[in-house]
Amino acid sequence: MDSLLMKTTVHTRIASVLALFSIVAVSQSAVAQTAPDNKGQASTVVGFGAGYVPEYDGAQKRRAIPVLFGEYRNGEGFFVSSMRGIGMEKQAGEFGVSAALSYRGGRKDQRSNSSLFGSDDLKGMGDIPGSAVANLEVSTLLAGQVKLYAGANLALSNRDNGNSFKFGVSRLIFQTSADQVGLDFSAEYADRKFNQTYFGVTAQQSQNSGYRAYSPKAGLNQMSASIAWNHVIDSRWSVRTMAGVTQLTGDAANSPIVKNKVNPMLISTVNYRF
Repeated sequence: MDSLLMKTTVHTRIASVLALFSIVAVSQSAVAQTAPDNKGQASTVVGFGAGYVPEYDGAQKRRAIPVLFGEYRNGEGFFVSSMRGIGMEKQAGEFGVSAALSYRGGRKDQRSNSSLFGSDDLKGMGDIPGSAVANLEVSTLLAGQVKLYAGANLALSNRDNGNSFKFGVSRLIFQTSADQVGLDFSAEYADRKFNQTYFGVTAQQSQNSGYRAYSPKAGLNQMSASIAWNHVIDSRWSVRTMAGVTQLTGDAANSPIVKNKVNPMLISTVNYRF
């Protein structure tokens, strides 16, 4: 019993860490310009907080989750982050590029404390395994205020899970010595495998779950908007809060497993910089 409890606790903590990568990624670009310039200096940030998110993309129900994260940067471009994985980033004037190895969490066909994404509404659909992924991004800053970016999330393992591509724009709309507020708008395009994995229903899944069979094509599957507020308490402590909404589109929005095409979310963390 103790062994089972330990395993469940570990899985829950891992899921909480991965949650930040999946959820805060949408707001990260919006406040990226507000980060202190630590070029040449190593830094470590850890944070904890809570979020209120859908059980899965298109879910009717939502759940409160604990959020834990950490990120280390060596000041020369190398980073280890629970949000972005392990990788390198470089900036040349107004242009930036980053590449990282990370993990895309899976999904269960029942609500479980051992997994962040899962719902009883998916019973019979089977579990989706997680994937090791490559995260790639290029960006440019216009007039020092508007950031344009494009990114790819490419499955390296369980490749039938497919690939997705994000395009977005973010802008810092308010800034003082203690507060920064940023907006972010993005759209996601996914290949056929990705949309089939997360929004499709095979003949076997249809028989097991009762949902009608459905085979989505590649295409735009969602559009997102978020506002992020970063409040600096002192040189060590800060608080970040993000509110966002995702609108499912195209074949993804028409999936029989989608209960709500519009998915709001809220997440807030208290952060400490070493």
